[in-house]
Amino acid sequence: MNLTKLVQLYIVNQNIGSPIFISDIMHYIEQYADNDKEHKQVRKNVNVILMRMVKDDKGLKRFGTGVYYRDGIEQTEESGIDCVELIERTYVEDKTGNIYGYLTGEAYLHKLGLIENIPNEIVIATNEKRNGNVESADMNFKLINPPTTVTNENCCYLQILDLIKNDLIKGDNIQYNYRLTHHMNEYHLEADKLVAFAVDFYSQKVILKVAEFINNKVYLEEQKDGILITIESTRQNKTDEVIIDKMGEDD
Repeated sequence: MNLTKLVQLYIVNQNIGSPIFISDIMHYIEQYADNDKEHKQVRKNVNVILMRMVKDDKGLKRFGTGVYYRDGIEQTEESGIDCVELIERTYVEDKTGNIYGYLTGEAYLHKLGLIENIPNEIVIATNEKRNGNVESADMNFKLINPPTTVTNENCCYLQILDLIKNDLIKGDNIQYNYRLTHHMNEYHLEADKLVAFAVDFYSQKVILKVAEFINNKVYLEEQKDGILITIESTRQNKTDEVIIDKMGEDD
């Protein structure tokens, strides 16, 4: 299969509106590429093929440097690029699962279920600020520098540490501890590593808060049958204990 057919095949298999990065196309065609051809030359040829498809109105639109998207040929109006997916792919994680950013601030609290209302601004800590802001009329977002280079291994720890650093605690302490503990269990995060990252990249104040959280957090026993300790059951258990204590005093 020649290069043009490979590029066309990749594009036709993408969802309408999904961002198409040249780097993704290059990764796709590597398995079919001629080893004798240099990578730079293949990339130049891919660029030419994409620009030709855009010019010939083959349902492909150019969003910006190295970024394209499919648009419905039969639609009277352009559907446009998926801004949410574009932002995530540009600043958070690529298609191969390589993580270079993470959601933080109140948007992350909303994801954890600690606040009900969707925040007006999405905040992303990312290594990729050098790529510049992605213009989006649909979303109000900003990029910030992470405390250290974001990797697949540390991103979930940094998310929790950011919440603790910024005192972004909503609801009562039981709910907060439950949610963060459940998150740590879900992603198999270790308390020792959380403390280590705090020591390496955060202030003494944050380290003390982390130690307090580790000391007070509710450890969940997630059984194989999927039963979880909930906030309500925890409160009920405490109520039962009080009742039992009072009965003992009456006796």
